Amino acid sequence: MDKDNTDKTTYAPFILLDSGEYRSLILSDQDMVEKLHVFEERADEGWNGNGYDWNSIAQVILFEQLPDLQDELDFDPEAGMFSAQGSRSALERLGKAMSLAFNNEEVLRDLLSRAELD
Repeated sequence: MDKDNTDKTTYAPFILLDSGEYRSLILSDQDMVEKLHVFEERADEGWNGNGYDWNSIAQVILFEQLPDLQDELDFDPEAGMFSAQGSRSALERLGKAMSLAFNNEEVLRDLLSRAELD
């Protein structure tokens, strides 16, 4: 049986799920609510702070900060959840950058200025 190495704190509010066989970095809609006001500033452009929008943020981070991970991660966002899958090391690096964006509105706004709607 695989050991569960889920990390709910290091990349908060993102959760790094790791059951050994399955690894994913997620952000649920209940946590997205905290940053809706940042996305609402650009609502006239179609942003609303859902999982697809967080996926767009992740794509900017990958392109600009983590280009070596572009082929190592898969994304499966939904309206109510951001989700990325890959190796633990790749998810840890993405998790660090995504958590920084979530917890620093200046960084989030900067990334959002270059993101494209999904």
